[in-house]
Parts: sequence; C-alpha cells; structure tokens
Amino acid sequence: MNNLQLKPLYLAPDQRRIPRLENSFSDCSYLFLKFKEHLKRSGHAAIVALKFVEPVHAKIGKSIALFIRTMDRKLSGRIEGGYKASEGEFFLLIVPDRDYRESDFQGDLATIRHELCRYFSLPHMSRNFSERRAEDLFTIYGVFLANNSGENADNTLFRAFQQLFSGSTSISPVHLHERQEIEDIISGGLITPVFQPIFSLGEGTVHGYEALSRVGRPSPFSDPELLFAKSAEHGLTFQLEMLCRRNALIRSKELGISERLFLNVCPSLLQANDHERGVTAALLEELGIERSNITFELTERTLIEDYGLFNRVLSYYREQGYSIAIDDLGSGYAGLKMLAQLEPEYVKLARFLVSDIDTSATRQALVEALVTFCGKIGAKVIAEGIERKEELDLLTQMGVSFGQGYLLARPSNAPVSCSSILHR
Repeated sequence: MNNLQLKPLYLAPDQRRIPRLENSFSDCSYLFLKFKEHLKRSGHAAIVALKFVEPVHAKIGKSIALFIRTMDRKLSGRIEGGYKASEGEFFLLIVPDRDYRESDFQGDLATIRHELCRYFSLPHMSRNFSERRAEDLFTIYGVFLANNSGENADNTLFRAFQQLFSGSTSISPVHLHERQEIEDIISGGLITPVFQPIFSLGEGTVHGYEALSRVGRPSPFSDPELLFAKSAEHGLTFQLEMLCRRNALIRSKELGISERLFLNVCPSLLQANDHERGVTAALLEELGIERSNITFELTERTLIEDYGLFNRVLSYYREQGYSIAIDDLGSGYAGLKMLAQLEPEYVKLARFLVSDIDTSATRQALVEALVTFCGKIGAKVIAEGIERKEELDLLTQMGVSFGQGYLLARPSNAPVSCSSILHR
C-alpha cells in the first residue's frame, strides 16, 4: 500500500450531489482526509475497493468514472470521492446523507456490482475486454466502519484498509442473489394483497381488515416475515413497504371494502429523515378513501429510541386523520413502555397471550390487566391468532372487543360479511 500512486477519479465538494471529474492528482490524501472528516461528523463511513482482472487503459478508466457519477443517485449513501490506482484498481468513499447502517452499505455494495455488470455487458464496453463474462471482469470489496470507543480516526482508517486488503469483505453470491430477487419483486410489483377480517366479538360483524402481503410468484421469500427481514438487510424496506401499501389500497378499492383498513408500517421508516410524507394521502385521495378509515399498525422489530420524536411523528399522522395500532403487544419491543408512551387507538395482543389462554391462569391475568389498562386510556383491544373455540369464548367473556384468527376467517382476496362461528 505504501507504493500505491493513486490518481483521482473525481472529487466531491460538500455542496454538490454528483462529484466532478478531475484529470490528475498524485496521492490519496483527499480520500483519507474526507474519510476522517466524516468519521468525526457522523461516526461512520465506508470505502469500496474495485479491482479489475485486466489492466484498464486511460480511456476506459474515464468511462468508468463517468458511469460511477451517474450511479451515485441510486445509492443510499453518497459517493464523496474516488481514486484510480495503477493497473485497474479503484477506491470509492461512501458517506451518509442520513442514518446510514451496515444494511444500507451492503445494499449499496450490491447495487454498485449489479450496475457495473450491466454496464460492462453493453457492446461498446465488452469489446474492450477479453471474452469474459461481465461479472468476472472485476472483484469488489467494501468495508463499513464506525469509530470504536476510544479509537481515533487514524486508527479507524488503518483498520479500514487492513480489512479491504484482506479481501474478507467481498459480496457473496448468496447476498447478490437475495438482493436481486427482492429488487425483481419490487420492480415487477409482484406483491399480491390479501385481507384478514377483524371481527367485533360481541356483534359478530366485520370491524375492519388487516392488509397482508404475499409474493405473487414462486420465490425463496414466499414467507412474508423472511421477505421483510431480508429487505431490511439490503436496505430495501421502504420500497417494499410502499409497494405493499399501494397494492393493498388499490385492491381494497376494487373489492369495495368500506370497513377500516389496517396497514402494517415500520416506525423507523415513518421517522426517517428522507421519508416522503403525503404519498399515502395522495393515493387515498385519488382512490376516494377517507384517511379516518386507515389505521397504521406499528410492526417494529427494533427499539424505538426517542419516544418524544416518534410521538411528534405520530401526532402529524393523527392530525391527518389516521389512527394508530400497536401490533403484537407483549412480544419483542412491543411492551408496556410502548403502550404507555404512544397511547394507541388499537392494541393487538400477541399470539402467545391468546394461544391456549383457557388453560393458563397466567395468560388470563395478563390479558385481564391489559384489557383494564387499555380501557382506561381509550384503546380498543384486538386478540390476534384465535384458533380454538375455547380461546374465543374466554376472550369474549374477558371483555376483549375484537378478534382475528383462522378460527374466525383466514386471509383471502375477497371481503366477508360475517363469521359463521360467531353466530352459532
């Protein structure tokens, strides 16, 4: 590394989104300086190493530089600087424009590889290399680093290049395949909504529907839980969630569903700096659906760190007419603190509280306490996952207002009028 003579691919002034191209620069001090600047400013940054298996002459190097400039807008992070080393080796510095996580960086790394493969498959580029497949022309490595406690920026920078040159951070084929599959699902709109009714246990009528999502083709991510978990790893949660939401709203209108619609949302996306507000409202207006008929069901699997900030976000949506539900109360991060801090309009009891409740005095005591507390704060209680008649009977006796589960009705692509078991 001491003998590397790096020439700049381009530089990126702070005030510009797309870096400008530079023709000559004899060392990598700019890259190092910017890396340390962003470590101090945001606590993390990333470096990507791109190495070609064949020498890259100046003309091709310039074409690659220009192409990378256009690719910048497709990334979650921002390309702050890049340098071309001798014999076809490139270094890129990626910095955050917002809350930038390891999963975002891994997504960016996969995007860079995917876009370069596509670019080198073009006839005017492929003829410059020997008869290799585009994906075999180069290797790509990346390292995402944050300052360790007590570590200075110089040590972090050294650690970054140590990891880069070890080659241990290359993208695995499995990782690339996963991302490609999720991107294909999103770009193809391959999400089919289904609707599971939520019943009034006292009246036996439909109170609303939870919109659920299924992949509309054979896929390794046919399990929705796995699909959303993997989309989070690849930084694609927002795109997937918005597709699910849009398809659910459009389909509900086509089916003539007039009852309340429960839409699953990820709280971390609602409060993200780059979250575009008003998209759902615009679609509702276009479809003629009242916002007051929409409940955002919080399905968070990570901790809400700042309840003050999140409550301000929820206040904005409540002012627009939406209501809020907490999903899976009693499991994961959906606990008493969330209930007390957010004061939702609806609370969904976790499946483990409902399952075999008729045989467990402990579960009965917990549900009784939650029903009492929710009544005092004005939250309606929904029991999820009701699968046995004994569970249904006891929950009704305990004052649970609403229920949902396979015993009452399975998710389907058509609305229902009532549950036969509630009218027996």
